[in-house]
Amino acid sequence: MILDEFDEERFKKNMREEGYEDGIVDGKIQKAIEAAENLLRLNLLSVEQIAQVQGIPIEQVLKIKEELLRTESAVK
Repeated sequence: MILDEFDEERFKKNMREEGYEDGIVDGKIQKAIEAAENLLRLNLLSVEQIAQVQGIPIEQVLKIKEELLRTESAVK
C-alpha cells in the first residue's frame, strides 16, 4: 500500500478555503434572516411570501415572527 505524502501547506490552504466558503454561506443565511425580520415588521407580505423571497423555510419565518412578537410584547 502506498501512502501519499502529507502536504501540510496544501491541507492548511484547503481548510482556509473551506472556512471562507462556510463563512460566506453563514453570512448569506444571516442576511436572509435579518431581511425576513424587517419584512415582518413592515407587515406588507405574508409569511409564505417572505419565505419564498428570502429562500428560507416557512418554519424559520414563523419562528422569527414568534420571537418578534415575544420581544415586542415584553417591551410594552
